[in-house]
Amino acid sequence: MTNNFDIKLQTTSSKELIYKYKQTAKKDIGIVTTLIMAFRTLGVIYGDIGTSPLYVYTAIFPDVPNDNRDIVGACSLIIWSLTIIPMIKYIFIVLRADDNGQGGTFALYSLLFRNSGLSVHDEQRPDDLTIVNYESMSTHSTKEYQNFIKRHKFVQNFLTIVVLLGASLIMSDGLLTPAISVISAVEGIAVASPQTHGSIVYISCGILIVLFAVQRFGTNKVGGLFAPIVFLWFVAIASIGIWNITFDPKILRAFNPYYIFDYFIRNKGTGFEALGGVLLSITGVEALYADLGHFNRVAIQLSFPLIVYPSLVLAYLGQAARLTLDNTLVSNTFYNTIPNNPFIYWVTFVLATLATIIASQAMISATFSLISQAMQLDSFPRVKIIHTSKKIEGQVYIPEINYILMVAVVIVCFAFQASAKLTIAYGVAVASVMFITTILLSITIHVVWGLPIIVSIVFFLIFGVIDIAFLSSTLLKVRNGGWFTLTFGVILTSVMLIWRWGTNLKYQHELDSKSTFENIFADPDDKSSIPDNEKSISELGNDDEIIIRNPVSSIEPKKLKSGELQLSNNGYQVSRLPGIGMFYNGAGYGVPLTFKHFVHHFPAVPKILIFISIRHLAIPFVGDDDRLIAKKVRYNGCYRIIARYGYMEVVSQGEEFITKMIQEIRKIDPNSEELSESSNPGNHVTYILDRQSLQPKPSAFYGKKVLINCYVFMENISRELYGNWNIPINDVVDVGMKIAV
Repeated sequence: MTNNFDIKLQTTSSKELIYKYKQTAKKDIGIVTTLIMAFRTLGVIYGDIGTSPLYVYTAIFPDVPNDNRDIVGACSLIIWSLTIIPMIKYIFIVLRADDNGQGGTFALYSLLFRNSGLSVHDEQRPDDLTIVNYESMSTHSTKEYQNFIKRHKFVQNFLTIVVLLGASLIMSDGLLTPAISVISAVEGIAVASPQTHGSIVYISCGILIVLFAVQRFGTNKVGGLFAPIVFLWFVAIASIGIWNITFDPKILRAFNPYYIFDYFIRNKGTGFEALGGVLLSITGVEALYADLGHFNRVAIQLSFPLIVYPSLVLAYLGQAARLTLDNTLVSNTFYNTIPNNPFIYWVTFVLATLATIIASQAMISATFSLISQAMQLDSFPRVKIIHTSKKIEGQVYIPEINYILMVAVVIVCFAFQASAKLTIAYGVAVASVMFITTILLSITIHVVWGLPIIVSIVFFLIFGVIDIAFLSSTLLKVRNGGWFTLTFGVILTSVMLIWRWGTNLKYQHELDSKSTFENIFADPDDKSSIPDNEKSISELGNDDEIIIRNPVSSIEPKKLKSGELQLSNNGYQVSRLPGIGMFYNGAGYGVPLTFKHFVHHFPAVPKILIFISIRHLAIPFVGDDDRLIAKKVRYNGCYRIIARYGYMEVVSQGEEFITKMIQEIRKIDPNSEELSESSNPGNHVTYILDRQSLQPKPSAFYGKKVLINCYVFMENISRELYGNWNIPINDVVDVGMKIAV
C-alpha cells in the first residue's frame, strides 16, 4: 500500500505583492496629485476632440448652406452629440470598465473572459499577472455558474475577432488623426497668405516628425509640456466663441433638440449624410478610453466636464452664430470667424498649430497602450516596450511602432494633400469602434458588473441606435476614401489573429508534450508500485506556490548512486558535468520541453539544474527579498526558480542574478557540495534557450501553409524574448525544435 503526502511551500504570492502595491499607490494619489494629473490629461487625451472646431462645419457643409435653420440644426446635433457620447457614455459609464487601470477594447475583453472563468490567452493557458485586476474578479465559482460566454466557443471566437478588429480600427484612424489635425491648422497660413499654399504639406510633415521624435521622453513629460498649451487653446476658442455669440445670441436656441428633428425632416437623406461631419466633433473618444492607463479615471472625469466640454460648446455656438449672418464663411469656418485683428489671428494660429500637434499625441499614446495590451494577450509580435512612469503602469513608449507610425503618417499627408480630402476618409473607423465598445460594454454590464440584463438591453438600445446612425452615415464615405482605414484595420486584424493563432499552437504543443521528471529519469527511489496518476512530482500553481508531491513506498527502494541520473526510457546513464544549467520554462509548470529535447539527444547535464520561470508583475519594482522563489526538487542538484520583475524593471539574468540565485538556493539546500563557495558554481553557467518554430506538415492544405509561413516571417522579424535579458552571449546554447502542424 502506498501513502502519499503533499509538501506545500508558501511564499509571498504575486497577488499579495500586487495588492499591497495597489493599496499604497491609492494612498499616494491624493487630491492635489489628481488635480495635477487632470490638468495634464489636457496635453495627452483631449487634443483630438479639442481641435475638431477647425474643420467640423466645413465637413458638414461642403456647399454653402442656404437655410439658417440648417446651421442651427447642425449646431444642435453637435451639442447633443458631445453631451450624449463623450460626456454621458464615455466619461461616466465606459471609463468605469477598466482592467487594472487599463482602458480600451482589450480591457473589456479581458474583463469579460476572466469573469467568465476563461483565460484571455487560450482556454488551457493561465493568465499572466500583468493583466489581472484582482479587485474586479468575479466571485462566482466557474463550477457553479457558467454564463453564455463560457458555454459557447462561437461567442468566445466572435468576441476575440471583434476586439482585435476594434483595436486595429483605432490604430488605423491614428494614421489620419495627426495628418488631418496638423494640416487643418497649417492651412491657416494660406488664408492669410495664399502664396504659401504649396508649402502646407511640407510644413505639416516637418511638425509631425518633431512630434514623433519627442515621444521617447514619455507621456508624463510630454503631457506636462503640452497641457498648458492646450489649456490656452481651450481658453482661446471659448473666448472667441463668446465673442461670436454676441453677433447672434439667438443661436442659443440650438440647445433645444427640436432643431435636430426639424433638420432631419427637412433635409432627409442629405441630413443623414451630414452625420458623418457631425461625427468629427466627437472623434477622439476611443483614444480617451484607450489612454486611461496613462492617467486615472477621476482625473479624466474632472477635466472633461470642467474645461473641455464648455469650451467646445461655446466654440461651436459662436461659429454657428457667425454662419447665420454670413454663410460664405463656411469655406474655412474657424479662421474666417476669428476677430479681424492681426495679432489675435496669428496668436490663435500658433495655438491652433500647437494644439493640433498635441491632438496627434492622443492617438499616438492610445496606439502605444493598445499595442502593449495586445502583446500581453499574445496578439501582437514582440516589440520593445519602455515604461516611462514609476506610478502609472500604462505609460509606455514603443520605439518601433513610433517610427513606423511616423513614416505612415508622412505618407498619408502627401497622399491626401488637404484636410478637406482627409475629412472624407476620416471617421469610418471611429464610428465602427464606438459601436464595438457599445456591444462589449452591454455584455460587461451584466457579466462583470452583475446588473440585471434589462440594464444591458436599455444601454444597448440607447447608445447602439446612436452608434449605428453614425456608422451608417460614415459608410457612405467608403468609396471616397473611407476604404483606407477599413483596409488598414482589416490587415492589422489579420496580423494579430495570425500571431495569436501561431502562439497558441506553440503553447499547445508545449502543453501536450509536457513531462515530469519521472517520465524522463529513473526515480532514485523504487516507485514501481505507485500508480501513474500519482507520479507527478511538481507543478506550479496559479499563486506562485510549488507543490511537491513526494511518493512514499512501502517497498524497499532501489537507489542509484548519489548524484546519478538515468533515463527512464532506455536506461542510459546521464553524465553530470561541472557548473549550472539554466533551462527557461515558458509554460510556467512541468519540465521545460527544451530540457526534455536536450537530454534525450545529449544525455549529459550540468550538476546543478535550474528550471526557471520569469514572471512580470503589475507593480513597478519588486524588492530583492521578493525577487526569487526557490524550491528544491527531490532529484539531486535540481531546483525550480521563479524570478519576479516589476514592469519598470529590465529582466537581468547576468552575473549578479546568478550570485543572488545561488544564495537563495543555499538557504533551502545548505548541504549541497556543488553549491559550496569552494566549488565556485557561478563560474560555469550555461543558458539553454529554446528556439521553437512552426513548420507545416506536407499533408497540410495550402491555406494553412500560407498562415504558418506568415507567422514564421513575423516571428523572425520580431524581437527575441531573451534578447534584452543581459545573458552572456558566450554562455548561451540554443536548442532548436521544429513543430509540425
